[in-house]
Amino acid sequence: MKKKVTRSVVAIGMFDGVHLGHRKVLKTAVDYARNYNSETVVLTFDSIPKNQSGVLSTMSEKIRLLKSQGIRKIRVLPFKKIKDLIPENFLKLYLKNCFCIVIGYNFRFGRKRRGSVKTIKNFCKKTIIIKPVKYKNEIISSTLIKKELLLGRIEKINRLLGQNYTFEGKVIIGLGFGKKLGFPTANLTVEKEKSESVPEGIFISKVKIGKKKYRSITYIGKRPTLGLSAKTVEVYILGFEERLYGKKISVELLSKIRNDKKFLSVKKLAQRIKNDLKITKAFFRRYKL
Repeated sequence: MKKKVTRSVVAIGMFDGVHLGHRKVLKTAVDYARNYNSETVVLTFDSIPKNQSGVLSTMSEKIRLLKSQGIRKIRVLPFKKIKDLIPENFLKLYLKNCFCIVIGYNFRFGRKRRGSVKTIKNFCKKTIIIKPVKYKNEIISSTLIKKELLLGRIEKINRLLGQNYTFEGKVIIGLGFGKKLGFPTANLTVEKEKSESVPEGIFISKVKIGKKKYRSITYIGKRPTLGLSAKTVEVYILGFEERLYGKKISVELLSKIRNDKKFLSVKKLAQRIKNDLKITKAFFRRYKL
């Protein structure tokens, strides 16, 4: 007895950050599959092209975000191995059993990015092309969000993503400088590919430890007042005194307080941190977060 082949509605893309534009692609695929009694499959890639730097979401974050959009079946392809495939060969290898394909308007693939929307439409009669999703006349894209990250426009970024910009990190032993100033911080290591796009500055944030969230203030920078140069991530969690070494926590950035800067003395730095903390507490009172 032959095994019944399940019809698939396939959404294809890098889905870096799973922003509002990506979510339109995913929702369209899920809704179409439901209407035609088919399964939804996401076809994505394990890395970004070399000409791009940093990612908005690590692979584990991407998978979690995709699942949050109702996706149950995710296929991750090795980008380095398939990027030079002739577009037609890519389609035959990975999309031969699909019933419908859903893609963004600007999707390109295969050797020298020769594969286009037209290539896919010629391969699959039922191809749904999602038009650009805009925010205040700007087309939402991973590239735009990365540019906004460099400018520290956190509130705008969170709107483009459809959720707060979040990164994960493992708590490690730091220099203990924050503790000496009266603000003991959790020092985090962030995956290299993600740390390249994490913005620098001082931010109002929330930290998730286990299933509970805490108010916090996050510093991302090179500690110029101490004469250091390596990028570091430190989180001061309001009203939290437990030891976190070795634990993995996630940080949500809510708003930027200021840029990093070199202070004339450690005393001046401590004074500014106290002011940053006042701003943070006022923010949480105002928005009741």
